Amino acid sequence: MTNIPAIYQGELKTLDQIRVSPLSRAYTFSDSIYEVIPYFSGKPLCFNEHVDRMIQSANFIGLSVNIENAIDDMKELASTLTNQDGYVYYQISRGVDMVRSHLYQDDLEIERFGYAMPFSFPSSAVSAMLCEDERWGKCNIKSTSLLGNVLVLNQAKSLGCQEVVMHKGGFMTEAGASNVFYFDSDGSVRTSSLSENILPGITREILIKALKDTPYCVKEGSCAISDFHDSPCMWLTSSTKGMLPLTNLIGTEYKLEENHEGYKDVTELFNSAMQLHLAASG
Repeated sequence: MTNIPAIYQGELKTLDQIRVSPLSRAYTFSDSIYEVIPYFSGKPLCFNEHVDRMIQSANFIGLSVNIENAIDDMKELASTLTNQDGYVYYQISRGVDMVRSHLYQDDLEIERFGYAMPFSFPSSAVSAMLCEDERWGKCNIKSTSLLGNVLVLNQAKSLGCQEVVMHKGGFMTEAGASNVFYFDSDGSVRTSSLSENILPGITREILIKALKDTPYCVKEGSCAISDFHDSPCMWLTSSTKGMLPLTNLIGTEYKLEENHEGYKDVTELFNSAMQLHLAASG
């Protein structure tokens, strides 16, 4: 971990040199937000969209952020990924308390932290476990409060799975670290509509726009988990996964239909959209 570029309060170091107070509100209360921006051969995917979502998350929790400072930090980190695949993780907390207190001081200095990591993005299908969504109710905020995700993902890991698909009352919300799409028995592409239970994924939006005005136009809405039994293909989208199909979903009868033609077509449309976004990034 010694050579990983990292930044704290605007100062570029290496990750092992960063020192954070135990009274950081990120540590004591998860009073912080974050973004993960993927880079392909040194080019960011949807940088502005990630920044816009960070601003939205900050506004949701009343966090006053100098976004220009944050952008400068992220670009400085990204400069270390020249011609490499990887990602920039960037986190903003409300600051460091003098004494741990639920009531934060109005004059706290915003705390900024991030790092850049070379990364080989996965391309193989993964397995998942179906589970009840027991996370806090405002998952549309990209908060560092991820204990609910951590617990169910590690439960799934013990069963040989790499992801979970969560639901509330029999209706899908999202995966542990991804959005979920699937073909229903009628051949329509489905995903859950956005709500406070669902993060507005950047890659999710790329796919939805790529499929607009095609035979695979996405139907957003309430998605019953009973649909999964008859689905020929389910897949995940996220900044670090791109599009990954699910081989199986423990708790359902779903099993991936190998070489599904619809999924091949959707993948081609998605990959074309990704290339356009990367070309637009310069």
